[in-house]
Amino acid sequence: MAILEFAPLLSVNQIIAAASQVDTHSIKSYQDIFLPKGLEFSPPSLIHYKDNVEGYYNFIIARKDAIFLPNWLSEIVQIYGKQDINTTTPREIQAWTFGIVNKFRILCEMRAGLWWWLMFNPYQQPFNTLRVITEWYLTGFTGVFPVILGIDMGPALALGLLGFSLDWLNRLVFTMPYLPSEGEKFSIANLDLLDVDNPALAELIRKIGDDVVVFRYLPYLWYKNPIPDDLREYWYNKKPEILRYFVENYGDLGIDFFPNRILQTEYERQLNHEALTVSLFDLRTVSTNVICSLNEMIVNDRLVDNFSQFFDKSINT
Repeated sequence: MAILEFAPLLSVNQIIAAASQVDTHSIKSYQDIFLPKGLEFSPPSLIHYKDNVEGYYNFIIARKDAIFLPNWLSEIVQIYGKQDINTTTPREIQAWTFGIVNKFRILCEMRAGLWWWLMFNPYQQPFNTLRVITEWYLTGFTGVFPVILGIDMGPALALGLLGFSLDWLNRLVFTMPYLPSEGEKFSIANLDLLDVDNPALAELIRKIGDDVVVFRYLPYLWYKNPIPDDLREYWYNKKPEILRYFVENYGDLGIDFFPNRILQTEYERQLNHEALTVSLFDLRTVSTNVICSLNEMIVNDRLVDNFSQFFDKSINT
């Protein structure tokens, strides 16, 4: 994605070429000329799809220039930031950051432009406020690069970094609940293997008409870490078909798909059953000892039979 940046060394031809790329239909007043809105936030969109074989959290990214977080950073956001399925909060932070950086870029361009207009006193209002807000950044690279024809290249580099940051934010994609490395790349020209594996997905990619990255099956982090309990509660209470799918397809992996409260109840039931079994075993042993002792102390066979019947009844109960 190309981003036009203001630089003091732009020639007249470059300025005319840049102006020719501006959407003149969006300029309707002098305010649009002197207070431009800047770049629009348009990150890559995700195409979600459900599949009886591949699961319920699959999605496709059709934008070739998409950028992903590193695996370790994505894992931190999902595990410690509690952003496992819903990416609304990260996307809002991304949009908010993009807007702030974009407005700061416009202010920096305005301040850089005033350097070429000596008639404006930068120490008078409102120019002084503009100078305080932006000059710390624009002069941060002063002295890093040599001066060319009396022109400091530091501000141009600073503006270029802002443009790079905006471009990066505009192409960033969050892949929750998957790690970025789990994406599979499929070329529109080579879908033979996918036609055999999942013809419905191959047909969907053909309809998209472009090379894509597909995230599907069970996310790796759900192997490595427990699935968030609130998500399992959601499956159990509102989406039993999702719970059934995971249990039927991945139940042999030792992953807890049921909510903690259900697992805790089952665990306590098993403990009670084991404790009851042990108690009955101990009672049977005590009964035998008591009977043997009574047999030695009392010769009356009828009394021994009564005790035997009593303990046997207790065990059966």
